[in-house]
Amino acid sequence: MKLPTDEWKRAALRRMILPVVLIVVGAVIATITDGTLQAIGFGIFGVGGVLVVSFAFLEIGYSEDRERARDAERRRPPS
Repeated sequence: MKLPTDEWKRAALRRMILPVVLIVVGAVIATITDGTLQAIGFGIFGVGGVLVVSFAFLEIGYSEDRERARDAERRRPPS
């Protein structure tokens, strides 16, 4: 699937919204509560962190795919 030049940037930004929200919500819950709720807050924070790292690796893979597609376009003989 080939996206227009800036469309992939908007898609990447949309993918990062949920993990960032989870990190913020988890940090707030962990900070203002104690006991079980604090542990839940740390868990939510951790899930958000794992998603951020996962999406960063996904974006690296997508950038490599885009680079490969550009190389294939350059190598293709003119019609």
